[in-house]
Amino acid sequence: MPLCLASESTSVILAGDHLQMVERVYSEEARALGIDKSLTERLDHLYSCQCQKLDRSPPVIRLLVNYRNNNEITEFLSSTLYNNQLISSSSQEPVPDLPPMNFYSVFGSEVQDKSSTSFYNMSEVEELVRRVKELCSCWPTRQWGIRDSRDILVTAAYSDQVNSHNIFSL
Repeated sequence: MPLCLASESTSVILAGDHLQMVERVYSEEARALGIDKSLTERLDHLYSCQCQKLDRSPPVIRLLVNYRNNNEITEFLSSTLYNNQLISSSSQEPVPDLPPMNFYSVFGSEVQDKSSTSFYNMSEVEELVRRVKELCSCWPTRQWGIRDSRDILVTAAYSDQVNSHNIFSL
């Protein structure tokens, strides 16, 4: 909506990372209209294609230094999403016996409650609860301080997986 108010003299700056997790779009109609991707992702693609035809660089500024993640996480993100261009500048010390990343795979199906527009997968919720409990049981107090559930961030593809199933009632 704010873009509707822009004039020829308006400078528009979009900030965000289209390579990070985005909402899933299930609507075939949205896909057919090309609106199954974020505005930032669509503009990045448009500018990249147009600039490639003109043999120019797109008018994009990318931040290449990551200050917030553990070095191993930044290296993983750099190699998988950023063509090895992301540099870590974090002072986070690794925690012995607690890897900064773990990947788990579960089987299940996505369910949608009638009163919600979001989805959830109970197999994912159950696995997530197991992993949060595991983290709580081996919490590295010396490095991280006394455990507080507010110090644990859960990122899920669907808000209902976190909100409706209250994974923090441990």
